[in-house]
Amino acid sequence: MPKIDNLYEAWQASDNMANKLEIELQQIGLDRREAKVYLSALELGPSPVQKIAQRSGVPRATTYLVLDDLRDKGFVTTYEEGKKTFFVAESPERLLILLDERETEFNRQRETIKKLIPELISRGQFEKGKRPVVRYYEGAPAIAAYFRDTLKGRGGEILGILHLDKAEKILQQVDFPIEQVRAMRSKKRISSRVIYTTERGPLSGYSTKDRQAKYVSFDQYPFEADIALRDNTAYFVPYGLPLRGVAIEDKAIVQSLRQVFELLWSQLA
Repeated sequence: MPKIDNLYEAWQASDNMANKLEIELQQIGLDRREAKVYLSALELGPSPVQKIAQRSGVPRATTYLVLDDLRDKGFVTTYEEGKKTFFVAESPERLLILLDERETEFNRQRETIKKLIPELISRGQFEKGKRPVVRYYEGAPAIAAYFRDTLKGRGGEILGILHLDKAEKILQQVDFPIEQVRAMRSKKRISSRVIYTTERGPLSGYSTKDRQAKYVSFDQYPFEADIALRDNTAYFVPYGLPLRGVAIEDKAIVQSLRQVFELLWSQLA
């Protein structure tokens, strides 16, 4: 039955073309129902809502709402004939006008944002060297991330002040044992100098080839927070609960803290 086969192939080709057009209309900003309704109105010519609904397969009540949206966008117009409202699809050239309008609006928004950026930066903490960048950490996962942040990148030196017993306890609490910290630091070739205290007294062997350490008396200096300086960031973690920490990225602040550290370092045996 070649005639029926030909009709079926023609119908299938037409259906495929309609689907393709729907997809392409969605890519330029119409949603799926808007694309269906617009194509149906375009194919039918001036038509009442029920006819467009039947053609598009979109429920009548929804079709009416969609046609209202398409009218607002300039894709359809209406006229009255008797007691009926007829909807007329605008020329497909309207699509080019829509894209031109969107491009104009995009360029307007782009220029507005460009003008806003300096003001937004002045109010925020984004421009390095002008305002400190402050990051807060709360809870065990965040504190584990905090310690990993101190080990970002390769090379360089960490300066630290810590209560070794309490620091080890916190690292265990956040499932980031001190052995892992040491392994990461060694792998990344990060050296360190630390001023530490511990209830165990001075630890022989605590200084290694990549870590210089100086002890201060636990009785005189029972540190209550871990302090680390790396690059232009200062890191602080109090040892008490709740688990929390803060990082301050500011060249001037960190440079001053480095000078304090060096002063202490130079006075310790």
